[in-house]
Amino acid sequence: MADSLLLYETVHGSQAYGLQTPTSDVDLKGILVGPAAWYHGFVGGPEQIELSADHVRYEIRKYFRLAAAANPTVLELLWTDPSCHTACTPLGERLLAERDRFLSLRVKDSFSGYAMSQLGRIKTHRKWVMHPPDHEPTRAEFGLPETRLISRDQMGAVEAMLGDGRMAEADLTTNFLGVLDRERRYKAARKEWEAYQGWLKTRNPRRSALEAEFGYDTKHGMHLIRLLRMGAEIVETGTLKVRRDDREELLSIRNGAWSYDRLMEAADALHHRTQAAAASSPLPPAPDEAALDALCADLVGQALSHMSHKTA
Repeated sequence: MADSLLLYETVHGSQAYGLQTPTSDVDLKGILVGPAAWYHGFVGGPEQIELSADHVRYEIRKYFRLAAAANPTVLELLWTDPSCHTACTPLGERLLAERDRFLSLRVKDSFSGYAMSQLGRIKTHRKWVMHPPDHEPTRAEFGLPETRLISRDQMGAVEAMLGDGRMAEADLTTNFLGVLDRERRYKAARKEWEAYQGWLKTRNPRRSALEAEFGYDTKHGMHLIRLLRMGAEIVETGTLKVRRDDREELLSIRNGAWSYDRLMEAADALHHRTQAAAASSPLPPAPDEAALDALCADLVGQALSHMSHKTA
């Protein structure tokens, strides 16, 4: 955008990790300060600008919020190798100089959380590869008539009251509880069937071939181990390393060198390693958000001043 200032931009993802293959995309992410109206007007501006599916720029305040929360894909942008930087102004250089302010023990849960999401997808996809659903679930299979005995609104209201303690199962009849249970199981089966159908439609042919050969999504497996190792390293050392020294081993995982059982064992060991390391970590429990807020305000102020002088 002509009326904004790009502070910093970098290649990220597989190219930055050193895990790219000939077919890997080049992904770019940047940090910008928008025009003065975004900060002084009542309308505001966008939190991020998507120039393409592989090219995103964050408004600086959103970047600070995500990085302070230790969002892995956002936090690591400040630690890519200088060869990956496609733009870096003096204000961007200052941000890089202050990057350690974002690091805290929040990485323990954020990196593990992202990794566990990856693990969930691996397990679900493996189940679909090994034992694919063979038919669309019907209400009759669950002992339910075609016309619902409990409306969606009623079911939602009862589950909400059971969840927050306003109602106990003892307050409901055995018949009602039985119907409620069958409706829940049918709903879960429908949800899985629809997710399975969506997965079939969007599967990458190359990754499908790997899943068929090795019994799990090996690309997800590679990134699962990478995420868990990065999280453990940060907690243990207080530093973030994007370019991977373990590149060859990670690529071998992607190519199917590890069995599914070995992957699960390694993931479990890395998760426990990270949790145990927290007790002696050099990192603070949380970043100094007041200091980060002051830094963000100063960078915005300097950027707006620069843009006003440039257009004067």
